[in-house]
Amino acid sequence: MKLRLKHIFLVIMLFSLNAKATKISGFAPDFVGQKVELYTYQDYITLTLVKLGEGVVSKEDSLFSIEVEIGTTIKGVLQIGKTEAPLYLAPKAAYDIYFPKAQDQAISFQNLKTEVMFYGLDSLDVNYRILQYNQWFDAYIAYHEQDIARGQFLTYLDTFKIYAAQAYADVKDEYFLTYVRYNIAEMEQTFGGNSKSTNRLNTFINFIDPFPVYYENDQYMSFFRGFYSKNFDDYVPDVEAEINMAIYNASPTKLMSALKKDVFLSKPEIRETVMIDQLGKQYYMRNDQKRSILIMLDSLSNFASTQVNATTAKNVKLYLTSLEPGFPAPQIKFEVDGKDPITWKTYRGKFVYLNFFETWNDQAKTDMLIIESLKKKYGEYVSFVSICTDEKRETFETYMSEHAEFDWDIFYEGQTSEIKLDFRVKMVPSYYLIDQSGFIAISPAPSPAPDGEYESIDKTFFFIKKALTEPQYNGIGRP
Repeated sequence: MKLRLKHIFLVIMLFSLNAKATKISGFAPDFVGQKVELYTYQDYITLTLVKLGEGVVSKEDSLFSIEVEIGTTIKGVLQIGKTEAPLYLAPKAAYDIYFPKAQDQAISFQNLKTEVMFYGLDSLDVNYRILQYNQWFDAYIAYHEQDIARGQFLTYLDTFKIYAAQAYADVKDEYFLTYVRYNIAEMEQTFGGNSKSTNRLNTFINFIDPFPVYYENDQYMSFFRGFYSKNFDDYVPDVEAEINMAIYNASPTKLMSALKKDVFLSKPEIRETVMIDQLGKQYYMRNDQKRSILIMLDSLSNFASTQVNATTAKNVKLYLTSLEPGFPAPQIKFEVDGKDPITWKTYRGKFVYLNFFETWNDQAKTDMLIIESLKKKYGEYVSFVSICTDEKRETFETYMSEHAEFDWDIFYEGQTSEIKLDFRVKMVPSYYLIDQSGFIAISPAPSPAPDGEYESIDKTFFFIKKALTEPQYNGIGRP
């Protein structure tokens, strides 16, 4: 039996009965002993990554190997520590690569970007073709630089489009052909503009209406997000009113009906994708309708017409609520020798003040000293948990040996820990307050020290203590 869905959701297709083995063999001398992780995009609306496989850079020869099962061409992301590099993966392909360190080694909370180098890459491989295409286009633009600078970019792009059609007339690689088509389309859209109705209609007729939705193609989805960037409140009053009523009633069906009035949303699967994307964007713009939006996303995650849209809706909802006050905090689990693992249940009944820190950061170190005083003052009512995300465990251990007075739960997780990703930590120090049942209370929470604009967490702790210690009077008129 073979699974034959043409545009199946990326992760589902990994386990397709049609799956083929793809192997990456790498050389990474700058990352000896470190873990190598391979990801792909679960969807291109939220850009959620899902891990496909992992390996380790050998201490003996600086080599690593990862083998995965895929059923169609996808875009992958290789990550070692805080450095990442993109590459495309075709079924039953073998890649020999060199993974260099990034040129920019400045301290950053975002991953550093690098580019892999391929050894003996097949000229028919999608990576070879995309690299060659990009180099060709860059050379073409450079050759006509003076005329393009005088405003003739679209004229030369039209000519290049003809050259590309001729050059790739015999190519059968659908992923590559889609990449080229929508790379050109995105440039036409960017430089030609879609504000004029005629330009937008021409783009729709030439690049959207005749083709299926290529959910798995990164270039198509980049073009797609640009074309469908219209907000709900940009529609004519009658349609906007219908959209607002649909959201008020938490009805995806009614919203689909309202959006159908847009000629560019005639295809149901596109209309559904745009609806999910816009619901996510509207969440923070409609404070009085947040609950309705979450209900709609929850419904779509179960009943969307396509698997990829169901997964996208689920990811949008998770993104919106994972750190939203009133929703469960991301799970934690810390292993402690000879004891039960530490989870939110460990702290049940007490608020938890959670912070992420690194030992090179002066503000984070200052705040740790203040946390010590807060622990003495409020430790009976609030639990304190600190997580170090230093690159190396050794620096954490040295720091802790210098601060034996720190008597609360402090753990080392490193820079690539899942808990850091779950809490979307982009900078240190970062703070969160978790309530007595493991739900988000404040995100982000105030810091231990006032920063000149906001009050410190001390005031919050004062009211927590007051609420927990003062007697509660329920009788009306009682003294």
